[in-house]
Amino acid sequence: MKKSNFFGKNLKLSNLQSVEIRFANQEFTALRENLLKDLNNEYFACLLAKRTVVKDLCVYTVVEAVYPNLNVYKNQGGASLRVDGKFMRKVLLDVDRRIDVDTVIDVHTHPFASTNAWFSGTDDNDEGNFAKYLNKESGDIHYASIVLTQLYYKARAWEIDGHGEVVHFPALIKTQKASERIPSPDDPSFRDNITDDTDDMFNRSVLALGLEKMRLIANGQKISIVGVGGIGSIIAEHLIHMGFTEIALIDFDTLELSNMNRIVGATYDDAVKKRLKVDAIKDSLNKINPNAKITAYPLNVFDEEIEYVLAKSDWIFIATDNHASRYRIQEVAFKYYVPFIATGVNITVSDDVITDMSGEVILIRIGDKVCLTCLKRMNYNEVAKELHPDEAVRVGLVAKGYVKGKDIKEPAVKTLNTYLATMAVDTLVNQYTERRKDSVILVYEDNEYPTIYEDKTSIENRNCSCSVCRI
Repeated sequence: MKKSNFFGKNLKLSNLQSVEIRFANQEFTALRENLLKDLNNEYFACLLAKRTVVKDLCVYTVVEAVYPNLNVYKNQGGASLRVDGKFMRKVLLDVDRRIDVDTVIDVHTHPFASTNAWFSGTDDNDEGNFAKYLNKESGDIHYASIVLTQLYYKARAWEIDGHGEVVHFPALIKTQKASERIPSPDDPSFRDNITDDTDDMFNRSVLALGLEKMRLIANGQKISIVGVGGIGSIIAEHLIHMGFTEIALIDFDTLELSNMNRIVGATYDDAVKKRLKVDAIKDSLNKINPNAKITAYPLNVFDEEIEYVLAKSDWIFIATDNHASRYRIQEVAFKYYVPFIATGVNITVSDDVITDMSGEVILIRIGDKVCLTCLKRMNYNEVAKELHPDEAVRVGLVAKGYVKGKDIKEPAVKTLNTYLATMAVDTLVNQYTERRKDSVILVYEDNEYPTIYEDKTSIENRNCSCSVCRI
């Protein structure tokens, strides 16, 4: 097995603020169901993951779960287990030869406990020794561990410190949907942020959605909106009204008077002064809820800082109007296992007549085996054009604005944006409430008669050899 520095000499966990283990959709639920189906015995599994560090955030994205056969258990009881070393050796050899994983996460259960989770002294000793073994045998493989009780979990990541001692740091588990989450003693987001100060503001939302669902929405959920124009600004305002309190606004563009027919939250004075869109929208949102944490990023999506912002997000909204930005956001989202919702509108004009006014909302969760690429919503020729290093070529090839066929800015654009933004936010809220079944693609058309319908055809005809979402 290859030998190098353990965990990367410049990426010590002690220098990081957050360590997270992230699962594809329904994979954490499947793990718990497999390991906790028999509460009379402890069970074990190995997760193969990819570790990525961006600034002060370390993310382990789980790629595969490996469950041992029963004959691998050398000792198994209600409060103990021992696994054959040959099984672990085989797992390590598999990780060593692959390029898509570099981390082993061992998972075991404490089935006798229904609530709080903890690592026992035996766990500390066994895992510490295993970390030392990895340091000696294969410095390229990272190591973390999870213990599951019936309702709680505790997780940690291991490394060798500067003195050659094994140390561990707490880790949090993140899932694609709120319903998969379970508490951990290390997770502050399970504290109740619905206080007396916010009762009056959100009491009607509580009546509609329920107190527990509002707690999920209000407690530490980080939402990023890329593009705060005609759709993104409406999404932002909806989110504030729905109770989301941590929102990142990402857009490098400035306001103009021509924006005033569709951007919510910006004023005539903002446009005259050519203020940054993110600054104007931030001011508007904080007037609605001064306690909300709104952060403005007047940057391009290809900026390194934006990768960090998106990596920390629980959800991303794509409200941009070009293929290059969508390509980049999807790339980052799949790298860090961040689910996203993409929106888009279309207005086609022929012979001075609008022949199509429509839009769609696309729900993408890691693990659902669907993405903008396989759905053919990503034109890579357009991406190449938009990223061309020659500015003159980019200006000549990239069509700007919402309207195809004619450069018009009609009040009707605002109504179309409002429909799409509302559908997008409703799709997000449903990830917390699960009031209805998810629709991957929702289409809105306002031609002869306004209609909303599910686009099942695009799902059925998607590219089943997609390398992005691993169909």
